[in-house]
Amino acid sequence: MLPTRLHALIGATACVLALGTLRPAAAQQADEQAPRHGPTPEQKAEMERAVHEAVQQDIRAVAQYKLPKDFFARMLPLTRQIRMAHIIPPTQTRNMTLVATIRRTEAMPQLQPLLLQYGLSARDFVMGITAFQMTVERLDDTGARGKDIPRLNPDNVTLIRTHQGLTQALLNNMDDGSEHLQ
Repeated sequence: MLPTRLHALIGATACVLALGTLRPAAAQQADEQAPRHGPTPEQKAEMERAVHEAVQQDIRAVAQYKLPKDFFARMLPLTRQIRMAHIIPPTQTRNMTLVATIRRTEAMPQLQPLLLQYGLSARDFVMGITAFQMTVERLDDTGARGKDIPRLNPDNVTLIRTHQGLTQALLNNMDDGSEHLQ
């Protein structure tokens, strides 16, 4: 298993802490009296609450987003072209807010002509793919997480259930680049 950035950071921190025990007591005392930098525990808790609320808002927005009736007609050829161009859109990057994902999508010059060709904005693309993925995952879910996710847009559920072949084709298009995900 290759070390991740987190493992490297933990290792570096452990080395720093170990070296810190070897310093003279006067230097350690001066460090202890120096002002602390960074957020307080209360500030950290508030930031965590804000992030949690932002994530919940994103989940609600995606769950209720209505896919257009021609979703598959546009998204299937678009995702095929994206795959053939070896473009990895930020919609396949985990742990990003919708706003950040849309901004990163807008900032990809190689993706913009393809989106325009299919009459999609970066927001349309991000919201469509994300709503599609959430709906498919939720429909495949055995109900274990059902209480945590808001009600899905019923039109999206119908669209996906009535076009299972197209759903699978789109999932296949999207999975072809998954080995590059971060």
